[in-house]
Formats: sequence, structure tokens, C-alpha cells
Amino acid sequence: MVSLKLQIILLLGSLVGFFILINLIRKYTLELKYSILWFIVTILSIILAIFPKLFTYISHIMGIELPVNALFLLTLLGTIMIMFSLTLEVSKSTIKIKELSQEIGILRYELEKMKEKDHSKKES
Repeated sequence: MVSLKLQIILLLGSLVGFFILINLIRKYTLELKYSILWFIVTILSIILAIFPKLFTYISHIMGIELPVNALFLLTLLGTIMIMFSLTLEVSKSTIKIKELSQEIGILRYELEKMKEKDHSKKES
């Protein structure tokens, strides 16, 4: 069973995290599409801090004897989900950077050719 002191600390920590997340989105520091998993994590943390017996029930459903072990498992799975999401975004960004770099190279090449043509016309 979770002590009242720990329950209050978890609730306050979750609420602080939630308000920081809202503030980052409001200031356009964090895009909404990247914050969805963080919203899920903070809302679940708030719910579990308010209703700690719910976690005992969840661990029983999962067939895990101790709720702490279920907490570690769910934390690990949540972390893996966030890492996978971030890996996808990094991969998309890398592909986009490569495409933009190639496009810049082509544009620079065409610009140099145009400058050479313009320079040769001026000399003629």
C-alpha cells in the first residue's frame, strides 16, 4: 500500500510535470504532436497517484504478484514507447535533412552555372 506522503508527492510531481508540458506547448517550445505520449504518461501518473489501489488491480490482472514489479514493467514499456517515437522522428528528420541538403547542392550548382553564363555574356 502506498503511504499518504508518497501519494501526495506523486500527485504533486505529476501535476507539476503536466503544467510544465502545457507551458511548453503554449510557448511553442514543444509541438503538440510530440507531446501526446507525455500527456498520456502524466495523466496516468495523476490517476495512479489519486487511486493507488488501481495499480494493485492492474498488477493482479497482469499476473504480477507485487505491484512494484508491475510499475517497473509499465515504466519500462512507456520508456520504450517514447524512445521508439523519438527514434521515428529523428529518422524522419534525417531523411528530410538529406533531401534538403541535396536540393541546396543542386540549387547552388545551377546558380553557379547561371553566374558563369552571365559572366561570359558580359565579357562578350
